[in-house]
Amino acid sequence: MGTAAKRLVALMLSGILISSCVTSDVVGPFEGKGRVWPAAPELARIEFVREFSNLSDLGIRPSLWSQVLTFAAGPDRDSMVRPMAVAATNDGGVIFVADPDANCIHRYDLERRRYRCLVTGEGEPDISAVGLAVTEYGEVFATDSQQGRLWRAGPKDKTLKPYLVSEALDQPTGIFWSSEAQRLFVTDTGRQAVLEFDRLGNLQRVIGERGNRPGQLNYPTYLWGDSGHDLLVTDSLNFRVQRFDRDAKFLHTFGENGDQPGDFSRPKGIATDSHGHVYVIDALMHMLQIFDGKGELLLAIGEQGQGEGQFWLPNGIFITRDNKIFVADSYNKRVQVFRYVGPES
Repeated sequence: MGTAAKRLVALMLSGILISSCVTSDVVGPFEGKGRVWPAAPELARIEFVREFSNLSDLGIRPSLWSQVLTFAAGPDRDSMVRPMAVAATNDGGVIFVADPDANCIHRYDLERRRYRCLVTGEGEPDISAVGLAVTEYGEVFATDSQQGRLWRAGPKDKTLKPYLVSEALDQPTGIFWSSEAQRLFVTDTGRQAVLEFDRLGNLQRVIGERGNRPGQLNYPTYLWGDSGHDLLVTDSLNFRVQRFDRDAKFLHTFGENGDQPGDFSRPKGIATDSHGHVYVIDALMHMLQIFDGKGELLLAIGEQGQGEGQFWLPNGIFITRDNKIFVADSYNKRVQVFRYVGPES
């Protein structure tokens, strides 16, 4: 490194050290006390908690080296560009956000107040992550539909590594880790199927084929395993959600093509809460819809916009065990956080 370059780095470091001594408000936990749906006098079911788009929104300071990189790359390095998926550890202490336009997975450690932009290692192509799954061990798996491959990072890893599976993938999108079965489920949109892998990446089962009959799929996207070990799949171009049991047997379906609450236009992310309610993101309707376990509509939230509970082509959703709801509001470049506050049924 030349003398001029050394002086520049020293100047950058001294400026960062000085700025790091400035105190700032620390963001508290996700408590809520925001807007609710439906509005009074009806019984509230969903409460807005907060939104975040970068680490400072969560009260996290970047590491010293990250600040150097940010200084060199620009002030928006840690900001979301197009968040497509979100996932968290069991206790919600670490949050991951897939951001294909940033070529990284944002990792927010709320307890330790640390942040890392997980990227691929040297010699590997940039990641274009669209789906995330987090294991009980704190490792994260990601789908890369552009490259047709999977990536993985352990809780202490600084980079993402390829995760090799025994079956070639066409267009992997959704991904879900079942801690009970120790299985990884991947929606292969191009193959019109869900693939089930064991812990070592060996193919165990293929669920579905192209079609519109029960158990068949038409460009499926995301998926989720509920507490009863059923698998729910957003069958996007059949405009419905399908439910399968733990043995991959078709159980039932709900939804149809339309533009009204209860219908689907382009269903994407899906998740369930501890009460068995099913949450489905519809990108084209800019909406979060909530159904009971049988597929009956309970509540619809959203319209195009930038306010609380408004969305712009949202995509992914994740729900923690204590019913905090994280929505990847893709083109608003943020994650919105809600909480279920309604009755159990």
